[in-house]
Amino acid sequence: MKKIIIIASAVLILLIGAGAAYYLLVYTADETESEPKVEIDQREFRYIEIPPVVANFQVGKKMRYVQITTSIQTRDPVSEEKIKKNLPLIQSELLMLMQQTDFDSINSADGKALLLKDIEDKIIAMFASNSPNFEIEQAMMTGFVIQ
Repeated sequence: MKKIIIIASAVLILLIGAGAAYYLLVYTADETESEPKVEIDQREFRYIEIPPVVANFQVGKKMRYVQITTSIQTRDPVSEEKIKKNLPLIQSELLMLMQQTDFDSINSADGKALLLKDIEDKIIAMFASNSPNFEIEQAMMTGFVIQ
């Protein structure tokens, strides 16, 4: 009878040890292999409106005018200040960019999207070389007039 109690106790201790080992191996491995947490930027968006830029285009024998108003979205207050301090320079660069664009392409939806992408790239290129932390989220077209 004592042998049965000793054997049952040994089996019970082995089962408890095996259960504990299984728990530690399975559940702690899942926690270490879980996907890394993605950090979400909690800073508020800041919007900077670029004053309207008007460009003229010769279309056939007619002179056509295009006025574009853009806004820049950023979360970085330093980038916001750089944009605000350099608005005349940005306007000048955007005017040059518009003059290089074909009137018919500006008039299409794809052309407008391409122009917005070019505006983003131009603004980033203007400041990224001397400000490595310069960041903008996107450029948005807030006004578009063809005359």
